[in-house]
Amino acid sequence: MPDEPVTVETVAVPAADPPKASDQQALAVRRLIAGALQGIVLYLLYLSTEPKTWPASDPYWMAPLLMVSVFVPLLYIQAAGTMRARTLAIWTAAAMALLAGLAWYDIWRQWDPAGTVGGDDAMTFALVAFTIVGLFIAHSLIAAGDAERKYIASYAGYFDAAWKLGVQLALAFAFVGVFWGVLWLGATLFNLIGLKFLETLITKSWFAFPATTLAIAASIHVTDVRAKLVAGIRTVVLTLLSWLLPLMTLIAIGFTLSLPFTGLTPLWATKSAASILLTAAAVLVILINAAFQDGAPEHNRPVVLRYAELIAALILVPFVLIATYALWLRVAQYGWTVERIATAATILIALCYAFGYAAAALLSLRAGTWMPVVARVNVVTAFVVLGVLLTMFTPLGDPARLAVNAQVARLKGGKVNPATFDFAYLKAEGGRYGRKALGDLAKGEFGGSTAAIRKMAAAALAGTPIPVGTPTKSDIVHNVHIYPTTRALPRTMIDQDWQKTAGAPACLTQPVSPCDGFFADLTGDGNEEIVLVTGADPYWYGTVLMLGSDKRWKPVASINGRCAGMLDAIKRGKAATALPLTVWRDWVVLGVHLRPEPIAGDLTPCPT
Repeated sequence: MPDEPVTVETVAVPAADPPKASDQQALAVRRLIAGALQGIVLYLLYLSTEPKTWPASDPYWMAPLLMVSVFVPLLYIQAAGTMRARTLAIWTAAAMALLAGLAWYDIWRQWDPAGTVGGDDAMTFALVAFTIVGLFIAHSLIAAGDAERKYIASYAGYFDAAWKLGVQLALAFAFVGVFWGVLWLGATLFNLIGLKFLETLITKSWFAFPATTLAIAASIHVTDVRAKLVAGIRTVVLTLLSWLLPLMTLIAIGFTLSLPFTGLTPLWATKSAASILLTAAAVLVILINAAFQDGAPEHNRPVVLRYAELIAALILVPFVLIATYALWLRVAQYGWTVERIATAATILIALCYAFGYAAAALLSLRAGTWMPVVARVNVVTAFVVLGVLLTMFTPLGDPARLAVNAQVARLKGGKVNPATFDFAYLKAEGGRYGRKALGDLAKGEFGGSTAAIRKMAAAALAGTPIPVGTPTKSDIVHNVHIYPTTRALPRTMIDQDWQKTAGAPACLTQPVSPCDGFFADLTGDGNEEIVLVTGADPYWYGTVLMLGSDKRWKPVASINGRCAGMLDAIKRGKAATALPLTVWRDWVVLGVHLRPEPIAGDLTPCPT
C-alpha cells in the first residue's frame, strides 16, 4: 500500500486578474440594486397576504412568484461579476421557469380534483427544503463549468465553487442575524430614554424586507471580493471535520462487528433502522470528503486519515445494504407510502456513494493515486441527486401519486383487508391523487367487499369517522394471539358481546386489530386473569380482564411495559407474579373510587 505522498492530475484554472476598484464598485452597486429590488418585491407579495388580494388570493400565482422572488435574485447576486453574462442569463431564466413550474405543481397536487380548496395554499416544506439543496448543487456545477469553459469541469473546480457558495451563504445569513441583533440592541437603548422611533422603524415590514435582502447582498459581495476569507474558513472547517473521521470510523466498525452477536432484531425494534443507518452513512460521506478535500497533492492526508477513509468507504456498503433490507421488509409488509418512497430515493443516492467509495477504497490497495474514484463518484452522484429531486417533485415520480397507486393496488388485489386499510391516509398524505382514488373507490366494484369499501372510502373522503364494523367470533379468535400457544381463549370471552363492554381493547371490538394474550393470576385468588397486550418492546400496553361472578369478562386494570425484551420474555413464559411492595387504599371522591397505581415497579431499573 502506498504510504508516500502521491500526485493527482488536476486541471489548472487560470487565475483571473484582480478586478479594478471601479469594477468592484460597479459590481457592488449591481448587487445592492438586485437586493433592494428583491426586498421590494417580497414586501409587495407580503402586502397582498393581509387583505388576501391578488396574488395571495390565487395560490397558483402566489407560490411561483414567491419561489422565484426568493431564490433567483440570490443566484444572480452570487454569480454576478464571476459568471459570464450569457451563462448567467440562461441560468437565471432556466431557474425562473423551473422554480415557477415546481411551485405551481406543488399547489396543484395538494388540491382536490374538483378544483375546490381541498389542499393548502402554501407550498410544502419538502419542496422549499429540497429546492435549496437542488439549487446549491446546480449552481455550483454551472459556476465551475463556466469558470473553466467546460460542460464538465474538473473536480477541483466543482470543489472550489461549492465551498465558495456554501461559505458565502453561511456568512450571509450569520451577518443578517447579527445585523438584526444590532438593530434591536439599538432600539432597546433608545427605549431606555423614551425614544421609540428605531423600534417603530425596524418593526415595519416595508423596512424589514429591503433591509434584510440588502444585508444579504452586501455580505455576499464582501465575501466574493475577499477570496482569502472564504479559503481560510474552508480550511478550518475541513480540518476540524476530517479529524472526526477516525472516531466515526471506529464507531462504525464497532457497530458492524456487533451485528453478528446481537442480530438484527434489536435494530428492527427501533422502527427507524433505515433512517438511522442512512444518517450514519451520510455522516461518513461528509467526513470522508472533509479528509479528501479536492484530492490535490498539497492536501495529502496523514496516514491515519487515509486509512480511515478507506475503512469508512468499505463500511458504507453494509450500512446502506441493511437500510435497504429494512425498507424492503416494511414495504413487503405494509406497502409503499410517501415516507418509504422518499427513503428509497435516499437509498438510491446512498448506494451510489457506498459502491463508488468502496471501489475507490479497493483501487487504493494498488500502487498509485489514493482513493482515485472519489472525485468522479461525487460528480456523478451530484447529477443523480438533481435527477432524483426533479423526478420526485414532478408528476413523473411524485411520492404521493406512487404511494396512492401502490396502496390502492394492494386493496384491490386482496393483499390487505378493507377493515384494516387506511383510507384516511389517502386523503391526508395523497393530496389530489388520494382524493381522486377515494372518489373512485367510493363508486367502484370490488366483489364481496364492494359495500364495505364504498362506505369507508366515502367516509374518508367526507372526513367523517370510518366505520369499522362489528367483529365476529372468528375475528376475535384471529385477533388474539395466545401465549403459550398450547392454550386458547376461553369460550366465555369469545361468546361475549364486547360492543357493550366499556374499556374493551380494540382486538375484541374491531374486525382486524391484533393483540397478544397472556394468562396470569394477578389478584392472588387462584383464578387467572387474561392480559391483552398491544404494541412492541420496549413500550407496550396491556389491559387486564377478569371473569366476574356474572360470567362476563371486564377490564379491571392496565399494565404497561417499559423495558426492552419484556414482551419477548413474557411470550417465552419468563414471567411470574409477586406481592406488591405497597398497598394503596381507594381515594373516594364524590362517591367515586379512584385507585392509585403503585410506582414501585418503575423504581426497578431495566436489565442491561
